[in-house]
Amino acid sequence: MLASLASGTGLAGQKALPDSAPVVKHVSPATIPLRPAATAELRNAPDGAIVGTVIAPGTVVPLARERGWVRVRLEGWVRDGALLPVDSSLRIALSAADLRADPGGSKGKLVRWTVEVLAFQRADALRRDMNMGEPYLLARGPAGENAILYLAIPPSLAAEARGIAPLTTMLITARVRNGRSAPTNVPILDLETIGQP
Repeated sequence: MLASLASGTGLAGQKALPDSAPVVKHVSPATIPLRPAATAELRNAPDGAIVGTVIAPGTVVPLARERGWVRVRLEGWVRDGALLPVDSSLRIALSAADLRADPGGSKGKLVRWTVEVLAFQRADALRRDMNMGEPYLLARGPAGENAILYLAIPPSLAAEARGIAPLTTMLITARVRNGRSAPTNVPILDLETIGQP
């Protein structure tokens, strides 16, 4: 099991190896999972920064071997509210009013908001910045604001979104499609994640 992870670090930021570094030996996908003999430090690269620890009875899957190190993959569970997207465009402090005030500048920004879901809907001709029949959540928020939002639902979240009861508070991550859609001036965001606050 993963005991801890340092904030702001991850396996994606690995150190570049010098040109003289030996070639990494990749491990067969059929490799048997391993477990630590004792508490093992999890590092972001060979001799890199410690980002966590793995303790028994946790298991890891070896992916590659290099100079006495094994690159591993592990699985575990973390509360949704404790995670943030790696995308550096995330704007937690951005409000719905900010989107409407600068629709061009807010396009493509990623937000993480607590919203109240009002209903599951399908776009009609009035929603000009959405495809006809596109599913979306009619929502209010983010927390502290009483703004109406259209949260476009990707196919991967359709079943989950359809099952959300009206007036349920949800924690979402979404990318701004349009900060002030015509003709209603309602922001449209493309949902990326839905979770409990």
